[in-house]
Amino acid sequence: MKANAQRHGNEKIGVSLVLVEEIDSGMRLDRFLKRQLPGLPPGLIQKLLRTGQVRLDGGRVKGDQRLLPGQVVRLPPVRPSPAATADAPRMPPAAMLKALEGSVLLEGDGFLVINKPSGWPVHAGSGQAVGLIDGLRHLWKDSPQTPELCHRLDRDTSGCLLLATDRSAARVLTGAFQDGQVHKTYLTLVKGIPSPKEGIIETSLIKGVVRSGERMVVTDQAGRKARTRYRVRESYAHAALLEVVLDTGRTHQVRAHMQSLGHPLAGDGKYGDRDFNRLMKTIGLRRLFLHAQTLIFPHPYTGESVTVTAPLDPTLSRSIDRLQHYDFSAMGNP
Repeated sequence: MKANAQRHGNEKIGVSLVLVEEIDSGMRLDRFLKRQLPGLPPGLIQKLLRTGQVRLDGGRVKGDQRLLPGQVVRLPPVRPSPAATADAPRMPPAAMLKALEGSVLLEGDGFLVINKPSGWPVHAGSGQAVGLIDGLRHLWKDSPQTPELCHRLDRDTSGCLLLATDRSAARVLTGAFQDGQVHKTYLTLVKGIPSPKEGIIETSLIKGVVRSGERMVVTDQAGRKARTRYRVRESYAHAALLEVVLDTGRTHQVRAHMQSLGHPLAGDGKYGDRDFNRLMKTIGLRRLFLHAQTLIFPHPYTGESVTVTAPLDPTLSRSIDRLQHYDFSAMGNP
């Protein structure tokens, strides 16, 4: 999340403060800067580091420094060259803008909460030229407010996404995430029915482990502590609908923790069960069933608790309805 927006053209460009989030844990600073300052040549990025214009938690730092969640990176006021600007984030595609239409759940003084659509990354990177944040800024281009991410959701996860719309609110909301004052509740559909039907998973997670040719998050006592609370809300023939609360915010925490229990998420192509996912396709579920349903956070100016709930999209709602009536008896046990 940037504390204030960078402005191009003839406008003055201000200093930005960017919070390092869990998804960026372990990333080299120079790579992080390349993503945060699109279009700047590598030589200029190295000069900014060498001259101390980029700071990490207020101190000088080298480009090979590995980042940790909660650290703050200071970005200096720089402007890419006209040629480099052509490599900056592209015009958001029409499909993205359409997906964002009507997505606002709540707009208040200094903040914005949207119901993030599944299938779109929140920011550019990893082969994606444009993220949802670019689409939102495009939609708000005629407004004095500039949406800035306060946290992230995986590309295929839907639900409550909190953004700040001014610098002061950004600082407050960043601190709220760092201090554990923001609470998120997810809904997810998993294979089988967990026993007990309510419990706590406290298994450390480590990221970047290569399995079957791809990097994954796995349970490992050498990793970072992670705590997930779950409760079965509904049980079906081959699946259960869970309410999940994260006491920590590790990368892919819900997906990795539920897989470790033997109850992978429906529609999860990375951590899921192939046969179970095929079965779920018969009821029309062709996406990850993970939805950030409720978000509770302190208002950035009054401090009062704000609660926002995001309704399930039609794909997930229909899947639940069909699970209640679908006859799986002829298909065997997945």
